[in-house]
Amino acid sequence: MENKIFKKYFFVLFLFSSSFYFSQIKKNNFLIMIDEKPCLTIYDMQISSPSMGSIEADYIVGTIDLSDNNYYKLANDNSLNFDVSFETFLPKSPLVQKYIFSLPKEFIKQKYIIINIFNKSSKIYKKRYSRVNKDKKEYYVVITSPDFSKLD
Repeated sequence: MENKIFKKYFFVLFLFSSSFYFSQIKKNNFLIMIDEKPCLTIYDMQISSPSMGSIEADYIVGTIDLSDNNYYKLANDNSLNFDVSFETFLPKSPLVQKYIFSLPKEFIKQKYIIINIFNKSSKIYKKRYSRVNKDKKEYYVVITSPDFSKLD
């Protein structure tokens, strides 16, 4: 009898603790594509601005998870742009590739954000974006959402 009561209390405690944990995380639809393929593994994702500093974000394919506190910092920051940086392994490269791009603040409140990254090492993308972007980065970034689009 006591075992059944213990199981019920444990179950109720588990429900309350899990609902508390999930209420503390803000999820945004955020998809990162590299060379037209979804990026499956992201390491060390940071979002930063000069006034806010740097915060950590967790990326799971299709979503970015921020704590309520970090989301509040982003939403109330005075900066117009945030610098987003992360590292990933590319299929044809044994080394970690680091990407850094600028994300305008108005993108944060969109229903979804799609980050398309095109590496210049590919002949297709080098040809396609050569006239548009002449900086020295090894990649092009196209940011898309329902209301905005931006080439970085």
